[in-house]
Amino acid sequence: MDHWLFWPVFFLAGLVIYRKLARWRSTPKTRVNALLRRYRALERRGLPQRDCLLQLLMTSKGWNKLPHRFLAEIVSRFSTLEDTVRFMSISEDYGYVRDHYTSLAGQPDLEAAMREIAVLFARFGLKLQEEGRYKEAAFVQKLALLLQPGQYFTKLPLAVSYYEMEQFDDALPLFEGGLAPVSGDVEPSQTPEHETVAKNPLWTDAEMRKYRNRCKKLYAACLKAAERKAMAQ
Repeated sequence: MDHWLFWPVFFLAGLVIYRKLARWRSTPKTRVNALLRRYRALERRGLPQRDCLLQLLMTSKGWNKLPHRFLAEIVSRFSTLEDTVRFMSISEDYGYVRDHYTSLAGQPDLEAAMREIAVLFARFGLKLQEEGRYKEAAFVQKLALLLQPGQYFTKLPLAVSYYEMEQFDDALPLFEGGLAPVSGDVEPSQTPEHETVAKNPLWTDAEMRKYRNRCKKLYAACLKAAERKAMAQ
């Protein structure tokens, strides 16, 4: 090879290798493994789990720019390492840290901020559900439920995913809890729960009525499945 061609070819080859390594280092699996290694290192220092999780957030890129009180509130919603790491991974993969959490972190009402984050996860879970990816949807919807355990918009979608996976025992209490606030003739927009998603709605009133009616049918099917199970035992 001519000497004048060597360096350009060498540079291009190095650039290709660098890009491949960068992609490998930034895959979800490698990032999750890196988080787990850092957590184990914190754990070996004798820190309680909650402190380890908080330190994990406080020392992670992007997260370290968010206020301590906001990160502490996030950690308070999750009781396991698995849930926290999954939450961090999804938040980073889909740009929530950069595009949403920066503005939410400054809100004086942290409960309202957590509701808005729960809406983000609930919307993502619904998208996966519409694609028939129920197991993945359930992973995301569980996080939304942990962020906001008392809301219909976190209970009903997860109940639907459980139903589609034939996990009827798990679906039943979520259907019961999620349908109760919007039962009878009350319009979804007239319920207190609607205020939590008014600024960033998951459904229009018409879509909510349709989703609620579907959930009622699935709930009835869950009850029948539970009866058949009880009779078979």
